[in-house]
Amino acid sequence: MQVRVLVQALRAAGEAYTADLAEDSTKSEDGLSAFLVSNELWGGAGSIADQAGISSSVKQRKEIEYALVRLGEAQIECGITNPRTATWVGAFKSLHNEHI
Repeated sequence: MQVRVLVQALRAAGEAYTADLAEDSTKSEDGLSAFLVSNELWGGAGSIADQAGISSSVKQRKEIEYALVRLGEAQIECGITNPRTATWVGAFKSLHNEHI
């Protein structure tokens, strides 16, 4: 499951609280569904997409971004998205394509 990849990347970056939040969401189907479309994950300032790993190494932040891209693409494919999911996925892909 793509959320577990994200959890691993968050833990590796020292984001224990955020990793626990994401991991806890997988304990029930309702919790997972709510997390996947949440502003906590895909929102603007302060969201996981925006802030997770920001104070970590570039490599760790990129791992989080890669995990978010994979998760977001899976969500888009299934039609389970936040209004910002596609925007974040596109932004991370652009950064990676431009090697930023």
